[in-house]
Amino acid sequence: MGISTEDAKDTEGVKDQPPSVRSRARQAVKAQVAEIGLELFLTDGFERTTTDQIAKAAGMSRATFFRYFPTKEDVVLTLVEDLAEQTREALIRRPADEPVWTALRHALEPPVREHAKDLDAALQTARVIVESPSVRARLQERNRRWRELLLPEVARRITPAVTSRPDPAASALIASALSCLDAAIEAWVQEEGRLPLPTLLDEAMNAVHPLTTHAGQTGPSA
Repeated sequence: MGISTEDAKDTEGVKDQPPSVRSRARQAVKAQVAEIGLELFLTDGFERTTTDQIAKAAGMSRATFFRYFPTKEDVVLTLVEDLAEQTREALIRRPADEPVWTALRHALEPPVREHAKDLDAALQTARVIVESPSVRARLQERNRRWRELLLPEVARRITPAVTSRPDPAASALIASALSCLDAAIEAWVQEEGRLPLPTLLDEAMNAVHPLTTHAGQTGPSA
């Protein structure tokens, strides 16, 4: 169940390699530890599982564990940490004349596709997030990063003129889209994955869509 000592020593085996190699090695170790942690969370419960137990199961010291994960909650959220940048890139690639709400729906395809890669694992991860208040709180911190990344592109689409004034409409649209994703994932967990996540996300975003018309939205949500 554990990982090798060499891997656990903060990627010492690749310290002389180029940064890209070290980064990939570090990410590989993080992914392994996250999978081990998820198994423990599902078996013993998130709140009852300690960081010491995860470190021991992974074959690493407590100090090494915290070099990879600042908190226990990050063990879960590391499985989705790259999705913010993927969402931003997807949004930038959308047609310039596409309604922003429609563009946001398509930009959220990366997290939806990520869940579809391994439905059982994704459902287990989502269940831990939904059922743990501390993980949900930590997720909200991560969502702030999503908003920060998406804000310039959304603001550009709804306010073409350059302005230094903060745009609450852009922030509100992004927050609403991310809340729709959270609501869809929660419903998906409640349904034990029986309903497709894309369908649930469409339902959530369609419900909010009429409220976005005053922010330059003229088209359907998908």
